[in-house]
Amino acid sequence: MTITDHRPAADPAPATRPAYDPTPSIPRLLTELVQEEFWTRYAHISGTAHAFRPDYIAGRRRTALLLRAVIADLVALADPADAHHAAQAAAAANALRRADWRMQLPAPAARIWLRQQYQQHTEDRAPHPPNCPGGCQGSGWTLEPIIWQNDGAPVHAEPVTCRRGEDDDPHGPDCTGCRGTGRQYTSTRSEFSLCPAYTPNGYQPTAPQHPHTATPGQADGYLDEPPF
Repeated sequence: MTITDHRPAADPAPATRPAYDPTPSIPRLLTELVQEEFWTRYAHISGTAHAFRPDYIAGRRRTALLLRAVIADLVALADPADAHHAAQAAAAANALRRADWRMQLPAPAARIWLRQQYQQHTEDRAPHPPNCPGGCQGSGWTLEPIIWQNDGAPVHAEPVTCRRGEDDDPHGPDCTGCRGTGRQYTSTRSEFSLCPAYTPNGYQPTAPQHPHTATPGQADGYLDEPPF
C-alpha cells in the first residue's frame, strides 16, 4: 500500500542578504580614511581651523569615523567566529554614534545601524570634499577618456567614479581582456578602449612533484648521489 504525503513542501530557506552590496574595497576605504583624517588634523595642527566652515571640519571627522568603523566591520564579517573583531566593529560603530550625539546600542544593532549609515554615505550627492584630490570638486565623478586612437590621443570620455587622485586598480598580465595594459584593441575601428574589468585566465602552475613519487636517490629535483 502506497501512502502519499500531502503535506506542503517546506519553503526553501531565504537567501541571506549580504551586509554590504557591493562589498567595499578595503584598500579604497583606507585611502579615503587617510585623506579624511589628514584634512581634519591639518586644519587643527596648522591653526587654520577657523578658516574652514564648521560643517566642513565636522563632516571630515564624521566620515573618518564612519570609514574606520566600516573597515572594522568588514574584518569582523570575514571571520564571524572571532568575538574580538565583532566587539571592535561594534565599538567603532558606537564611536560614530557618540559623534552624532546618539545613544549607544548593543553590538549587533550598532553594526546594522553602521551599514545603513554607510549606504547613505554612498548615496550622498556630494560624497567627496570640495578639495578632493581627484578633481571632482565634491561631486564624486570625474571625466576620463575611455577610448583612444592608435597614437594615444583620447577620442571619447565619460563620467567615472572619482578615485580621489589614485590610479585605478592595475590589471595583471594574466588578464584575459588586456594582458595587463588596461586597454583593449578593436581592430574593426582601429581604436583602444578601456578594459572593463580585471579577469584572470585562471592559469594554475603545475603542482610540484610529491616526494613519494620521486625516483630513488632524488630529492627536490636533484640527485643526492651519483647515478651509479
